[in-house]
Amino acid sequence: MNTATLAGAQASTSPGATAREDAALFRKITWRLMPLLCACYVLNYLDRTNVGYAQLQMKEQLGFSDAVFGLGAGIFFIGYAVFEIPSNLMLAKIGVRATLLRIMGLWGLASAAMMFATTPAQFYVLRFLIGVFEAGFAPGVLFYLTLWFPSHRRAQATALFFMAFGAAPIVAGPIAGLTMTYLDGVLSLRGWQWLFLLEGLPSVLLGIAAFGLLSNSPAQAAWLSAAEKQRVARLLAEDQAAHGAAERHTFGAAMRDGRVWLIGFMSFLIILGIYALSFWQPTILKSMGLSVLQIGFYSVIPAVAGIAANIVVGRHSDRSKERRWHFALSAVVGASGLALTTLFMHDAIAAVLCLSLAAMGISAAFTVLWAVPGNFMSKSAAAAGIALISTIGGSAGLVAPMMVGWLKTLTGGFTASLYVLSGALVLSALLMLVALPASALGRGRH
Repeated sequence: MNTATLAGAQASTSPGATAREDAALFRKITWRLMPLLCACYVLNYLDRTNVGYAQLQMKEQLGFSDAVFGLGAGIFFIGYAVFEIPSNLMLAKIGVRATLLRIMGLWGLASAAMMFATTPAQFYVLRFLIGVFEAGFAPGVLFYLTLWFPSHRRAQATALFFMAFGAAPIVAGPIAGLTMTYLDGVLSLRGWQWLFLLEGLPSVLLGIAAFGLLSNSPAQAAWLSAAEKQRVARLLAEDQAAHGAAERHTFGAAMRDGRVWLIGFMSFLIILGIYALSFWQPTILKSMGLSVLQIGFYSVIPAVAGIAANIVVGRHSDRSKERRWHFALSAVVGASGLALTTLFMHDAIAAVLCLSLAAMGISAAFTVLWAVPGNFMSKSAAAAGIALISTIGGSAGLVAPMMVGWLKTLTGGFTASLYVLSGALVLSALLMLVALPASALGRGRH
């Protein structure tokens, strides 16, 4: 081998070249997986929270009270919580393709069937079934990401996934406003009925697409070369080994791990704000004198702000390999936004700006938090551990809508509930700073 050839070979295997090759490989994986997973999450958000917009017409047309809607929004999470862990354990056995087909097909049909609900009992049953059918979706995808991305790249992948959750209101608000305004009365259906139908059926179609387009693991991905599959497997194995004790985790150990329960409770505190706002934000804006159409478009502003913060903070957290302060500061920003909203309950523009600040902090904190579990759980424990965290956090979806509705009835407004939600975010920040052990954050990620 001549000198030039030898130099070229050395350059191709230099650390810089390897880093560029790895970046290109995970870019390829990201572009293959994330657009479809994000589209699924957008529809998940629409079918879970469209009742928040539908209530603007349903309450008057069906005579449902705030209490009925609060319970209906909350009862969804009973079914969700009960079936969350079993669904995720099944995913680990049958793979993400079959799981998404089952989950999305059933939840889409149940969501579309909401158009036929005319009594509180029917409303409760369908909301419960939607929760049962959706169980395992988000934690299942989060577990799926651990099969493709090492921990130091996972926050950015997680941020992209949760970006869809933040982006969904950009779609949800205008679609709800336009549908309920311009399709009201078409074919003798009310606007809210069209909303459930048009947002439910696409989930079935996307579930079929996910079954056909996704791969259950890198080893089964026909779109990766043999060398790329080996590289991904090696990087994941090295990442797993770098966290030492994670390899010794079992299912039972994950369930007994105090770090899992603590992260679950922190997730609960964050999700209190997420679901309270997703369900009650339309009503808050309506109380300021906005029309249904205006509410739909005003809701886009906080969503865009949340996406921007989600991407920027998630990427910076990955690059700096720091989680604790990224989470805590984001949670405090979210708390500040909620508290400031109480000062502008009669000024729609100012209130939306404050809600945007809240969305930025909440979205960023949620993304950083979900980058943590994979640092200390092995693949054998991750499915159950992530599902347990998601179940604990998801129970906030039962508490938040009913709590806000109860406080609204008791006080006549939303001020008290916004202060409670703000306090929950501050508490989550304190727990991250003083209670979560360094072992949960991985080496160099404190």
